Amino acid sequence: MRMLAVVAALVSMIPLSIILAIYASDWIVVAGAISASLAIALVISEVMFYKVDDTVHRVEKILHKIASGDLSARAYQTDQREVMPLVKAVNTMAIAVQRSVDDLTRASAEHAAILRTMVEGVITIDPRGEIRAVNNAAIKLLEIEEIRLEGKRFEEVISHGEVRHFIATALQSSEQSSATVRIRGDREKLLELNAAPLLSYDLLAAGTMVVIHDVTRLQKLENVRRDFVANVSHELRTPITSIKGFVETLIDGAMHDAEALKKFLGIIGRQADRLNSIFNDLLTLARLEAGGDDARVETEVKGVRDLALMAVEDCSRRAMEKGMHVSVEIEPELRAHANSSLVEQALVNLVDNAIKYSEAGGSVRVQARIDGDLVQICVVDTGPGIDNSHLTRLFERFYRIDQGRSRQLGGTGLGLAIVKHIAQVHGGKVAVSSVVGQGSAFSIFLRAA
Repeated sequence: MRMLAVVAALVSMIPLSIILAIYASDWIVVAGAISASLAIALVISEVMFYKVDDTVHRVEKILHKIASGDLSARAYQTDQREVMPLVKAVNTMAIAVQRSVDDLTRASAEHAAILRTMVEGVITIDPRGEIRAVNNAAIKLLEIEEIRLEGKRFEEVISHGEVRHFIATALQSSEQSSATVRIRGDREKLLELNAAPLLSYDLLAAGTMVVIHDVTRLQKLENVRRDFVANVSHELRTPITSIKGFVETLIDGAMHDAEALKKFLGIIGRQADRLNSIFNDLLTLARLEAGGDDARVETEVKGVRDLALMAVEDCSRRAMEKGMHVSVEIEPELRAHANSSLVEQALVNLVDNAIKYSEAGGSVRVQARIDGDLVQICVVDTGPGIDNSHLTRLFERFYRIDQGRSRQLGGTGLGLAIVKHIAQVHGGKVAVSSVVGQGSAFSIFLRAA
């Protein structure tokens, strides 16, 4: 660059040298003029060189700053035409790089946020089997204890053999694959694994992405649905079969026997009532579940004692028939947020069950107390009690401890399920405790007023 400056200065001095040569007759003077011109040219070239060199050095420093990550660095504008395009080009490049990095940073943050908030677990693994990314859901579902997982081999951090085998197989395949595995850890889980190959920009294998779905609840719901259909079919089949059998018996000639006709029609009537009870209970459950478990009903502040007295009155006839005493032991000032008709129905179901399954001459007590921000209404009986193995399933639909005795007493198997759902739509819950040979206590919890 310095040589170019010298040449430029010399060229600029040629016209002056020519003029001196024409008008000067003394060659010594001419030689002196030429020497002076050369000196001036050298001085000009040196000044030009240092100015350009200084600007180039400053541009070089700016480039180093940008390379080290300072994307806000910019080259100062200059009036030197020789380097002005260079300065503009450096500033344009810096702006473009900063925009690209900002876009990449924003996209990376968005992707990280998406992974972090996903319910499904996601793991990406490179072709060498090292973990590149993993979200919190995957860590929780696979019960991984380590914190920093990136760069570690998946076999080192995933303890479940079936999952490890699935990932190892997926890494060797170029096709999508899926599997369902059962994990027995803190709690048993059923996980659905889906793997897809990751491809780089040149369509070469860059690893595998595994997406994990927890289908435990779906499987339980499917089992409940299947059991429900089977139970409904069984419950309906019994009275329908009985009605059909007795109708055929009457058609075959028993209808001409007045005593048999009366007896058989009575049985058919009872079975029809049983069918009606099952349908009514199913409709009640369907109505309660229409808005899901988190649905709420319109409530108002009600006296708990008044609700209990109405339920006991509805059950008084059955109690009298069995010679049982039913008492309400609730303070008059105790109040709760309740839908009167629904809570009364729940208490009727509990009191009726207590009477139904207790021996004649026993007693039933309806009590209530404050439990935190809830009111616990408890129906206590002196019946035979219930073994602990049955307590966790008592509020399931159609669950019966003694199938034959329950049907003989006229139960549909849906009463306690209705009680549970009435409690849930009130924002409450149910509970049961029992001692074999001493009796049971069924409770419904409502929001206290």
